Amino acid sequence: MKISRPQPATIISIAALVMASTGSAVAAVSFARNAGAVDHKSAVGSGATLSHAAGKLIATQKHGAGKGTIAAKYLDLSGVAHGTTSTFGQSFQVVDNATSVPTQIGGIPGLGPLTATCVDQNAQVGNEDPQTTITFSNTSGDAVNQSRQIGGNNPTVDAVLNGTQTSFNINGSSTFELHLERKGTNYFVHGVVRQDGRGTDNASCLVYGMAIAVSG
Repeated sequence: MKISRPQPATIISIAALVMASTGSAVAAVSFARNAGAVDHKSAVGSGATLSHAAGKLIATQKHGAGKGTIAAKYLDLSGVAHGTTSTFGQSFQVVDNATSVPTQIGGIPGLGPLTATCVDQNAQVGNEDPQTTITFSNTSGDAVNQSRQIGGNNPTVDAVLNGTQTSFNINGSSTFELHLERKGTNYFVHGVVRQDGRGTDNASCLVYGMAIAVSG
C-alpha cells in the first residue's frame, strides 16, 4: 500500500498542536514555581531574617499575642508614639454626713494612681449634697507636670512634687480634663461627673471617662 505524503497544512497543524502542548507544560511548571508570589515577590515567614525578607512579602504571625499581624521588626516605627487607652466608670452612693474611701479610677505605672471620692458636704441630716473629689498621687520619684481643667474653664497649670497629692473638687455635674507629664510620658484624662439626688437622703455620684497614655 502506498502511503501518501502529508499535506503541508497537516504538518503545520501537528506542529502547532505539539507547540501548544509543550507551552501548557511550561506554563504549568512556571505557575507551580510562582504559586506563592504576588507581583513576582515570594512571601517569607514571620521568623525570617531581615536580609532574607528584603524585597519579599512578609507573612503574618501564626501564634501568640501578635497572631494575624506583621511582626514589628519588619516595620519602620521610628518617630511613632506608643501608647495605651483605657476607660473608667464608677458609681458612688453618698453616705449622709460621712467620709468616703478613695477609689482608684485610673493611673499609669511610673506616674501614680488617680482616685475619686464622693462625700456629703451638707451637715443637715437627710439633706445630702454630693461633692466629687479627684486626686492624683505622685509616686514617680520625680516632679510631674500637671494641667487640669473643670467644665471648660481656664486650666490650672503647675507641678506635683514627688510623694505629694493634688486634688480638685467638682460640685454638681460637670466635666474635667487632666494632663500629666514626666520625662516624655504623657497621660491625658477626659472625665465626666454626674451628681444625682441633691437635697434628698439618697444622693449619688457617677464618674466616668477615658484616658490615653503616650510615650515617645
